[in-house]
Amino acid sequence: MGKAERMTANVPVKPERAGNTGKLISSYYLEIEYLLDRVEQSNTYYQALALERSATPEDVVRAYQETIKVLHPAYYKVRAAISDDILERIDKSFSRVSQAFFVLTDHSRKVEYDRSLSRSGPVTTFPVHAPVTSSAPLATPAPETEAPASTSQGGAEQEAISVRNSVVGQPVYSKPVEDASTVINRRRCERFKLSMPILLVGHDRLNGRWQEVGKTIDVSKMGVGITMSRRVQPGLVLHLNMPLPTKLRSHGYSDPSYQLYAIVRRAEPIRNGARVVGLEFLSEHPPPGYLNDPWCAFRTQKWPGVDRRRETRVSRSEAVTIEYLDGDMQSLRQETAVTENTSHRGVRIRVKTPSPESDILKVTSRSRNFSGLAVVRNRYVGKDGFERLCLQFTENKWLV
Repeated sequence: MGKAERMTANVPVKPERAGNTGKLISSYYLEIEYLLDRVEQSNTYYQALALERSATPEDVVRAYQETIKVLHPAYYKVRAAISDDILERIDKSFSRVSQAFFVLTDHSRKVEYDRSLSRSGPVTTFPVHAPVTSSAPLATPAPETEAPASTSQGGAEQEAISVRNSVVGQPVYSKPVEDASTVINRRRCERFKLSMPILLVGHDRLNGRWQEVGKTIDVSKMGVGITMSRRVQPGLVLHLNMPLPTKLRSHGYSDPSYQLYAIVRRAEPIRNGARVVGLEFLSEHPPPGYLNDPWCAFRTQKWPGVDRRRETRVSRSEAVTIEYLDGDMQSLRQETAVTENTSHRGVRIRVKTPSPESDILKVTSRSRNFSGLAVVRNRYVGKDGFERLCLQFTENKWLV
């Protein structure tokens, strides 16, 4: 549970007045209509963010943040009252202003864009996508007018295979195996440092659809690392919307933003109000079963390539005591569990009564005189109905 939730749990909350909520919703509808009209009728990136051509990068960031506050209000009851047609317009406007932000905060792209405006004359149109100029050698540019043969009809289905709605953690996805001779590190393909906004849409079994604007840390053709505040479980499938450079896309080359589904592969405990989450791209289509139960956990197929572990795991069954901790490192409860495999840096254990709200555990083995903290890297339910926790030790090393 995040800090904000813990704080409200301990502070008396005044009852909300229906009249005040109604005024907030009415005021928001006036504000969002004005903003959507402005973005939809804009002819340039500057107009989309209500900026002059002389705007500095700081002005762009400030304008973008103010726009996002309106597009995605923090007040829950206001968000819940937004109609479906407004939501559709909001998603399109988010794509447009995110593309504007991406171009106008990148010096080389902004220079090229300003030149294109000068060449176009006084009346310009809003570009379909950002000019393709890159300060980093990302990859060979893909055609912007048509997708390569591998992403033609049926291509997405060929990439996202064996997708299953999974209460027992069935495999959902695998990527093509690369030639082992080309593997120079643990990553399946190179990642590039790139910071840009990303709209995340997910589902919760109790509260339904949710959305959050996060920020990317690094990206590749296969996945992205982001920072976000909401707690997400490994295996959750999210819908992403971001202004990804066309060189890193596998479809939608001429679209203003890149939209696809991704699975949570790694989720760090929250630190300083944000948590680092690793996402693996699936495809532009949701996995089978997702539309029926979008909050269910999925898991990827076993990696068929070279072993990517830092250390070899040893199969070993031992009884350990695990203590579930909250974000303040306070004990929630404890239970006895059994290890399935171990290494110096990590362990996979089988538990009977898991605690989904806990990201950090304390593992104790009396027989080995070991006690150390660990973070949950993955979790899934096996065919026997018991949940498995894949843990990484953060301080002491396990004695194999």
